[in-house]
Amino acid sequence: MIEKQMIRLMLNKKFYTQYKGILSPTVFSGDVSSLYDTIQKAHDKYEEDIKIDELYSLHTTIFNPALTRAAKEKFSELVEDIKEVQEPSKEIAKDIMRILSDRDLAQRIAVEATEIFNGKEANFTEITGMIGNHKTNVDEDKNPAVTSNIDEVIKLLDVTTKWKFNIPVLKENVGGIGGGNLMIAFARPETGKTAFWVSLCAGPDGFCSQGAKVHAFINEEPAIRTQIRAISAYTGMTRDEILFDRVQAQRIWADIKDNISMFDTVDWSMSDIDAHCEKHKPDIIVIDQLDKVNVSGTYARTDEKLRQIYTSVREIAKRRDCAVIAISQASADAHNRNCLLYTSDAADEEDSVDLGGR
Repeated sequence: MIEKQMIRLMLNKKFYTQYKGILSPTVFSGDVSSLYDTIQKAHDKYEEDIKIDELYSLHTTIFNPALTRAAKEKFSELVEDIKEVQEPSKEIAKDIMRILSDRDLAQRIAVEATEIFNGKEANFTEITGMIGNHKTNVDEDKNPAVTSNIDEVIKLLDVTTKWKFNIPVLKENVGGIGGGNLMIAFARPETGKTAFWVSLCAGPDGFCSQGAKVHAFINEEPAIRTQIRAISAYTGMTRDEILFDRVQAQRIWADIKDNISMFDTVDWSMSDIDAHCEKHKPDIIVIDQLDKVNVSGTYARTDEKLRQIYTSVREIAKRRDCAVIAISQASADAHNRNCLLYTSDAADEEDSVDLGGR
């Protein structure tokens, strides 16, 4: 009964938007969980409230067209049951959702702890990550409105663009990045993605020269190779020149060497990166490449896994108050294109491409 009441309330766009952060599909059981997944997708796609009479069609026709007749009949009965339940008051609903969310978190922690007890390699950052992401308080006071004072607004905006780009066209059009920002750089293979971020961070007048503490997570080529590229970018010396005059290279490199750290992270997960940021508090992190980072959970499709990866890294940027530069690989459709867009219609445009394939 309680789960059905929650589903009924979640049809309201405003209510869903306000409280979606504390509920996941795992809070619900069985077919109710599947319906909640449909509600999430519907709210992502449509701007208005979802009518209860529309829920069955959305679930069986729009988002799950391959359901069997028996399954459709079962969901038809479930939707009819939901129509009959009485909505609780908003205050009572808030308390109910908090309890359901707490129980769900406790169950997920118990499952992870049991697997570790039974022999799984211990990774307690997974559990601490669950706790860190858990929102136990949905009161409005937890997230007060941002300031309306013009001086304070300007000051805070300066913080979000604190680290200035050293590439003129970017500096003129974007300005810079700061804590809480997620920057994604898409490009085809072997087009200079790594060289791009190395130049931004370690090139002359780059983020490191400005005093930013940069941590780079490398899961493609060995990090030591990227490190020599950074040394070359800052010193202006080729590898042969560095080998010939190491004293000179060391003298120049000393200006920023303490501001940049690189890590081989082939087997790292998003939880590992989050735990690292919590401990070391970098100003900027670079993930090369983001799509290859491990993320917990089971996903039926690649796009679902990618969505979770990008959602997780955006949360890290905000939660750890650091700027994130995510390097990713565009699909073959991006070849010789000038503009990369997110929408599937982009591929029909002359110089645009869909990023969905990545």
